[in-house]
Amino acid sequence: MTGAAPHPGPHTPLRPLWLCRTDGQPWPCGPARLALTREYAGQPSALTIHLGTSLATAFRDLHALNPSTAPEAHALSRRFLGWVRVSPVT
Repeated sequence: MTGAAPHPGPHTPLRPLWLCRTDGQPWPCGPARLALTREYAGQPSALTIHLGTSLATAFRDLHALNPSTAPEAHALSRRFLGWVRVSPVT
């Protein structure tokens, strides 16, 4: 079969599970990270604030769903913020 693959939907979080609506991976998935990097190009602090707010909401949502299986705070922190590159202040 030839031709282009169908255009996938946006890689946005499905709350309260915090999985990607498009690929079912933990959000932010790889494509979501690329999209966020483009959206916040030149604004690393704004990206960090957005992701930090999302992290706090995800922590609350996931612990409300099932506290015994919810990810630990440090794991969520790595997932949401560990990939962000912030330039040093000069």
